[in-house]
Amino acid sequence: MKLLLKAVLINIAVLLVISCWPAVSTGWDLLLRGETPAVGDHLTLLSMEIPQTWNPSADVKYWATIKFETGFIPEIRRACFNFSGGGQSCVDVEAKDVTSGYFRVPIRVPVGSKRIDCYAEYIRDGKISPTNTITYHIIVLKKE
Repeated sequence: MKLLLKAVLINIAVLLVISCWPAVSTGWDLLLRGETPAVGDHLTLLSMEIPQTWNPSADVKYWATIKFETGFIPEIRRACFNFSGGGQSCVDVEAKDVTSGYFRVPIRVPVGSKRIDCYAEYIRDGKISPTNTITYHIIVLKKE
């Protein structure tokens, strides 16, 4: 019984360590995908998350969380979105919505969009520079 309890506790400890491990890229994953790792004064977008819903609506603002990697504290000005089926939207990014490793912006997703491409604009060497573009595929939940 003690052996079983010890094994369970060790497994829980290992899972806690793994779940708390920082998800920081070393740059190799980007090189394997054919992208340039963020070095120095570059800002690289990594992923985007939008809450899933049963009935997407263009009348509702959704908070998009966009993860990034950089070697400095970024001054992100805007996030721009291109929606499948047409349409583009750019949203100002407020400094209070930028934290270490990600920022959040409210967006309206046109009904029928299946894919969203996103890039951000940030200050680099005193000029506005665009980041790489990331893609998010919209998943519409179906009620059964």
